[in-house]
Amino acid sequence: MNANEPMNPGVPDGGAPTGLDPVTVKPDPARWASVVRRERLTLIGTVVVVVALEVVTSLLGRLGPIIIAHGVTIVAAFYFFAVLRFRRNRLAQTLGDPDRGITVSDAGVDVPLLGLVRWDEIPAVYTVYDQARADRYAQSGGIKGFAERWTQAVGSANHYLTVALQDGPAMRQRARPQQFRRWVKLWARSGAPDFGAIQIIGDVYYSDADADRLDRALRAQATRRGLPNSRSATMLDQGEFFRTNSGIAVFDGKTGV
Repeated sequence: MNANEPMNPGVPDGGAPTGLDPVTVKPDPARWASVVRRERLTLIGTVVVVVALEVVTSLLGRLGPIIIAHGVTIVAAFYFFAVLRFRRNRLAQTLGDPDRGITVSDAGVDVPLLGLVRWDEIPAVYTVYDQARADRYAQSGGIKGFAERWTQAVGSANHYLTVALQDGPAMRQRARPQQFRRWVKLWARSGAPDFGAIQIIGDVYYSDADADRLDRALRAQATRRGLPNSRSATMLDQGEFFRTNSGIAVFDGKTGV
């Protein structure tokens, strides 16, 4: 099947839609432990290396090393905050509990932060698996390759599952705890509540098989209800898909608090 074709199980030829079995996935214990360990090593290690570098270059008192140290500090700061963002996404998606799963069923999509999101609250589903990026990172060598693979292992995913929401602000209000409400992204929509979306990371915490099961279940349930859904090999197609299916002329106006 073409990656961009919607799934259509549960709809026999010439017949009415049949029920689909619920699918629940939980984080893979080994992958979860690895992500948590790498997060800690990265956040602590970045601070230690930057402080040590700044102290040593300051003691040397030479302009060249000091400039280099400042440059490294700036790069490290960007990386540090990126890992913090990855960590926040992990906590929002799972509430920090690897025993909390995500369920896709006839009732809707049940995620720990929001509870059950009914299908009548979901206008579209879009998934991405960027195989080319995964292959490129796997084959990349040297320090650059190591850094890319490490970043991927702490949360820079290749497999994303995006569930669109009819009323983004209402979903943010539903979030418990509220500190993770921004996991629900918002975009302005004239004459209606802001469109929303949650982006589930598939390949960092879950096994590849479970991520694929969740992907297929989302698209199958959406197809069964006539909801727009698609799978792509690149994130670049996602903006156009949601512009087409959300009624938003410009899909880049983030709003909300």
